[in-house]
Amino acid sequence: MIFVLATLWQQTLHEFAHFVAAILLHSKDVTLFHNYVQHDTSALSLNSTLVIAAAGPLFSLLVGVLFQSVCANFAKRNLLFLFFLYLSAFGYINFGGYLLVSPFFRGGDTGYIFAQLNFPLWLTILCAIGGCVFLFFSMKMLCKYFIEMGTETIINDKAQRKAFIGSIIENPLYIGVAATTLLNLPVVTFLSLLYPICSPFTLFWTFGYLYDTNYPMQKANKNLSTIEKLSWPLITFFVVSAIVNRLLVYGVRF
Repeated sequence: MIFVLATLWQQTLHEFAHFVAAILLHSKDVTLFHNYVQHDTSALSLNSTLVIAAAGPLFSLLVGVLFQSVCANFAKRNLLFLFFLYLSAFGYINFGGYLLVSPFFRGGDTGYIFAQLNFPLWLTILCAIGGCVFLFFSMKMLCKYFIEMGTETIINDKAQRKAFIGSIIENPLYIGVAATTLLNLPVVTFLSLLYPICSPFTLFWTFGYLYDTNYPMQKANKNLSTIEKLSWPLITFFVVSAIVNRLLVYGVRF
């Protein structure tokens, strides 16, 4: 549930950034949908359209930085912490992912920007490689926070550590990707569906460090309860978020 919540809200914030940018730059008929923003660009300058296209990925990067900072200063290692951690990861994944696919999807945010700026193919590919490197190091950077969700006993026992990683990475991925893919329907472009299906698997890049029992534990949780009861606030938040997502299918027009 937390995985799906973080994915949905990161995506909504990404689209909301496009939405606000389009309004501020006086685009016409701006409509916010669950996974895209529709607006009339006929009266806009090239610079305005580029700013609107860049607003989403750049805000996703800001989400990643902001919630990593929240995690770094958050006292507890509980489910709320995990929600913030997923938000940070998905913010970074969204930003780096758009760079990564730019040579293949010229209609996407970064692909559109690079095409309009007449980037040669080699430069677009170089940006894509940069996105790949960015994703690797950003996931590596977040590894310590995932490890801090476990107790010292769990982290130091190979079998328990494997089960623990399955509970916070693998199982949420397999179940969450299916759920978020359904919640992304309908889509207007394949790229909108590619994001929920493929991008979360970037988290697998953390595995080499999460499985390494020698990886440093800077904040071992000696008294953390590893099982938290499903709470009504979490269920309510999940239901409300799903309803908001479905309502946005019909669009909010400004």
